[in-house]
Amino acid sequence: MNRIKFLISALLLFIGNASFAQENLKDVLEQAKKTNKLVFIDCYFTGCIPCEEMDRDVFPNPVVSKVIDKDFILLKVNIFKDKLGDTLKVQHILNGFPTFLVLNPEGRLILNTSGFKDPGDLINLLKTAKESALNHKYLDGYSANYKESDYPAFYVNFALTRKGLNAQALDDYANSVTDFKAKNALMPFLIARTANEKVADLVIKDYQTYANLYGTDVLQPVVDKALLTALDKSMKNDNSEQAFNNFLSQHKKYFPANSWKINLQTLGESYFLRQKKDTVGYLNFAIANPVLYTFHFSALYSSINGKKGFNPQVASLFCKWADAIITPESSLELIKTAVSANKKAGNMVGFKKFIQMAIEKSKKYQIPFKDLEDMLTTAK
Repeated sequence: MNRIKFLISALLLFIGNASFAQENLKDVLEQAKKTNKLVFIDCYFTGCIPCEEMDRDVFPNPVVSKVIDKDFILLKVNIFKDKLGDTLKVQHILNGFPTFLVLNPEGRLILNTSGFKDPGDLINLLKTAKESALNHKYLDGYSANYKESDYPAFYVNFALTRKGLNAQALDDYANSVTDFKAKNALMPFLIARTANEKVADLVIKDYQTYANLYGTDVLQPVVDKALLTALDKSMKNDNSEQAFNNFLSQHKKYFPANSWKINLQTLGESYFLRQKKDTVGYLNFAIANPVLYTFHFSALYSSINGKKGFNPQVASLFCKWADAIITPESSLELIKTAVSANKKAGNMVGFKKFIQMAIEKSKKYQIPFKDLEDMLTTAK
């Protein structure tokens, strides 16, 4: 029944409209005011595989649709076909797909994140967005109302075409800005996912302010670039582990503890995997500084597995890393990666633990899990 209600709701949004015009968002915001709900926008495009997976496996999920029906109005926008897509590309930065936006009834942005989310991930994001709205926490670096003249022309052009943005344009723009905390001011760098020296210094030394303005997900690529550039510069003449640790000590003070752990993951990968080619060193570093952010864990597992690099030591460390970061709240894909890592290491205790964790998560969110039960039965 919930699935049928979800599909009917989605169809009602599309009936009589081959594409969404900007006025449709205004109507949806008005409806949100009347129903005391938030607006959840799914920005997608035809041919986007993660977008198709969301439509096939996540949005029809009865647990997901129940959460959306209760507190949100869903608006799906094809960013290459719908007129509203052009507005959103400029107004809110769409750097990955699908991109999910949550707005309050006044159009103030609460959440901007991208990439496939399994049912548990999506529900947790929506709950966080609702809590932020209740606490009046908004991403006020973005304009609530769209007006093209509020943005630099070169930024608008790049947002719409992905052309015309280069280092010189960013430098010229940075030199013209007197206050990067002003609304929309940082957006050319956010969409470029980079920072010149001036902006890098501002973002690192006042990280929390910019995270509050634009959101951690959108800001993180700029932080990554800024820190990695600073790391390379700092270690140009000395790439010893002591020099690396000194760099970490110098920059830790600028970030909240949870954010710093994310930075450690990026910096550790750069130092141990890219510079030192030391997988064991990185795994020990990751175990000592545990954090689960995006899909670094799965990506490294796939890379090492593809290169047939799982010797007993690496396999054992991967299992320890999984124990340090994987919990029942982790993405199902990450839990399944922990299953594979433990199987690769011949650690049947860990293998069964994470299989059972995956089954319980699947049951909680009504996701098919027979294949997991079959794996568990075979292992007994």
